[in-house]
Amino acid sequence: MNREEEPRGNWYLLTGLILGLVAGLALSLYFFPVRYSDSEPSALREEYRSEYRRLIAEAYAVDGNLPRAQARLELLRDADPVQVLAAQAQRVLAEGGGPDDARPLALLASVLSGAPPEITASPPAGETPTATLDGTASDLTETPTLSATDAVTPGGPSATPDELQGVSSPTPIIPTPTPTITETPRPTFTPRPSATPLPVLLAPFSLAHQSQVCDSSLPPGRIVVEVRDKSGAPLPGVRIQVAWDSGQDTFFTGLAPEISPGYADFLMTAGVTYTLRVGEAGAPVTGLNIPTCGGSWKIEFQEGAR
Repeated sequence: MNREEEPRGNWYLLTGLILGLVAGLALSLYFFPVRYSDSEPSALREEYRSEYRRLIAEAYAVDGNLPRAQARLELLRDADPVQVLAAQAQRVLAEGGGPDDARPLALLASVLSGAPPEITASPPAGETPTATLDGTASDLTETPTLSATDAVTPGGPSATPDELQGVSSPTPIIPTPTPTITETPRPTFTPRPSATPLPVLLAPFSLAHQSQVCDSSLPPGRIVVEVRDKSGAPLPGVRIQVAWDSGQDTFFTGLAPEISPGYADFLMTAGVTYTLRVGEAGAPVTGLNIPTCGGSWKIEFQEGAR
């Protein structure tokens, strides 16, 4: 007697598929999670990409190796590395970061835009640089030391006969043979190539030109600053301070290299009077506020100008 098989639907196939998906998901998440290694910098999240750019800029500030910095930035595959570096420098200042944190980013952006800094470093007054192994200046004074051979060999420092005169001893002094010291060879240090010095902005900047601009050539309500070196070339990386009754702000030239490497601007608030200083020892420019015509201030500074 034949028994008819009861018809079964396709539900068992769907049930098996769901159980397989759940089991595979559990295995991939908890038992065999994916571990990333040797990922490219371009695959990082934005916060880690920003940290990577900061490290590149600080490394360039130390060694001055521009081709190496460019090769490292290419790994991020930014569409416009100059604009990205400048925007990150502005973001650091806007988020409360110090000028020393934003300055390497601004300098690297300026150099990549084709305007390398031209001011050479000079030691501050009262400090005497001394040579180090890599040929750079150091603010530590070198203390002469006495070698072991000077202390034990006849050529080393010893008491003079006048100093020994009048010193009596109950027993004769038997000279002890001087031991021979074999000096261990010291490693030979090969000086590293000296990096191109980055600017230390200690030279004073003097006011070269100041005027109100009431036409549309400048954005309204701004203090527009242009800083140039002794030869008249735009100078990036110069610190600018703006102060008013209730606060102050610090920014740098070179954050808008598409306009000029020596360009910087500041947006004023109506009814507030500002004081501006360029560099570390520049004379302040006072009484700056939004002109009655609603325009802007254009102020030019030059290094060493009188």
